[in-house]
Amino acid sequence: MRDINLEGTLRASPLFAGIDENTMIGLGARAVRRRFTRGEAIWRARQPASQISVIRSGLVKIVRFGDDGATSIVSIFGPHEVIGLLGLLTDGVFLADAIAASSTVEVASIDAQALRAAMDTCPVLTKSMNRELASLSRELDEKIQIMSAGTVERRLAALLLHMFDRFGDELEGGTYCVPVSLTRIELASLVGATVETTIRTMSRWHKSGVVRTTPDGFMLDDLSVLRAIRAHARTP
Repeated sequence: MRDINLEGTLRASPLFAGIDENTMIGLGARAVRRRFTRGEAIWRARQPASQISVIRSGLVKIVRFGDDGATSIVSIFGPHEVIGLLGLLTDGVFLADAIAASSTVEVASIDAQALRAAMDTCPVLTKSMNRELASLSRELDEKIQIMSAGTVERRLAALLLHMFDRFGDELEGGTYCVPVSLTRIELASLVGATVETTIRTMSRWHKSGVVRTTPDGFMLDDLSVLRAIRAHARTP
């Protein structure tokens, strides 16, 4: 039976913008709705890359594990974004874990074989795929800019502002939230800093009324200070 809501999830993604109705119906028929809770794996590294997923709600982090067991967050994805595309272009396995990073995550997963078949008959989908890959490349460039922003303060400020631009929302009273829950270890990993320095910086910002940490993410109480730090390495 045709699932209009599932098709709607796919259509909300830029990957499927402009796809003809028949192709969209065919992909929707091969899609599966899946739900995860925080910490659950959508897939694990080295598993066969047998699907891509469009995020319906929630956040997903892509995590790699080093030989020493240390974790490194490669990227974070949110609603309407696609995860798993790179698996289609490698040797057919996922190169990192995909982990639910919010209390609940819902995705629409499509069989990779069905996607490849649709690309063979739908040139618009092939062009969209290329655009999505270009977007992934820009996201990598953003991470490189964050990692090379200078001091740990500047890197943390750049990261929080980047996450606000992608996932943030303005609340009443002029406060801004970033609904991305990250531990201090994960923050340190994302900016290439020690955990101790990350803790000191975030604690100082908390006392200065710049950033607060909540169970669901971060409250940015003074964007102007973060922007000044990113640009000029200013310490609040």
